[in-house]
Amino acid sequence: MSDPQYPGDQVLGTFRFNATLDWSKTTCSTGTGGIVQLADAGLQFEATFSRDTTTDAGYLTVQGFARNAEYNEQRAKSVYSVNTTLAGCGNGCEGASIRETLDTVLLSNSQDDFFGRSCAALGDGGVPGADAGVQPPGPTPNGYDVQRACGSLMDEFIPGTKNCTCTSGCRAVYTVEGTRVK
Repeated sequence: MSDPQYPGDQVLGTFRFNATLDWSKTTCSTGTGGIVQLADAGLQFEATFSRDTTTDAGYLTVQGFARNAEYNEQRAKSVYSVNTTLAGCGNGCEGASIRETLDTVLLSNSQDDFFGRSCAALGDGGVPGADAGVQPPGPTPNGYDVQRACGSLMDEFIPGTKNCTCTSGCRAVYTVEGTRVK
């Protein structure tokens, strides 16, 4: 079996993400009658960050599907929208969609060590650089030095435009921590 192929000429890494629902930022409910029903269990998924170094195009690949991503220094952000059927909008509802945003900060091995190999220690204080004795993520002879991805995943549930019983959407916001697996 051959290794998967990713768009671009530089693979930053594949990460196993754990996503925990942040109820303080979530407007969807767990009860019936809403546009969607959320479970409290959180999510787990794998995703691969890659990019084309000649054009600065970025990609996020999840379950074999590549979508656009933006890279700004250590920040990686991918926004993707898809049309869907939302149970809370009634049968025959047309035009409903989900907009998903994965927004992360990528940490090098030395930055990950600095924070005790945990996103919780990162906080809002920014990411240390070479002036603090740590190196930011970057290419090395052995691949790309990035070990952890810390941030958020937001799913915005957008009501349909025709034949719908729902009139307002909601959002589910997750805190995510991704550990490099390859």
